[in-house]
Amino acid sequence: MPSFITDIFNLLPSDTFGTVKIAFLAYFALLWLAIIIWVTKDALQRSNSIFFQAFSILLNIVVPILGVLLYLIIRPGKTRLERYYEELERNMLEGDNQNEQNACGKCLTPADKDYSFCPNCGESLKRTCTECKKSFPNVWSICPFCGNEYADKEKHKKVARKKTN
Repeated sequence: MPSFITDIFNLLPSDTFGTVKIAFLAYFALLWLAIIIWVTKDALQRSNSIFFQAFSILLNIVVPILGVLLYLIIRPGKTRLERYYEELERNMLEGDNQNEQNACGKCLTPADKDYSFCPNCGESLKRTCTECKKSFPNVWSICPFCGNEYADKEKHKKVARKKTN
């Protein structure tokens, strides 16, 4: 038998090898615990499905290293919050393109673009231009028909009234 093999067999029962073995096992246990915690947090952020969350956590408890690799393959690509913001952005962009709905400036209730008053609180949704006498939404600062800066003048009047009172 070669001498290096006998040296390895002599090292196995030594105290140094026992310490290294305990350190390796402690490191592996901490790594396993960290993976379980990370997978738990990530699964909760990515899915509402209790089955998916429980399966992901149990997979990583039963199969430590391989479990995290399998989890990375099957997990949803985006968190619930990311999907919510993307849907919100998509809805806002579609709303700008279609321009079918406005929101009340007072109560934020969605209202059809043809409405002159909010169906919830009665707030006026449109104003009439002083120059061309056409109606346009309150949120616009310039009349789209003649270019009159109606909203800015009205704001200055309101500020002037507050200062005098």
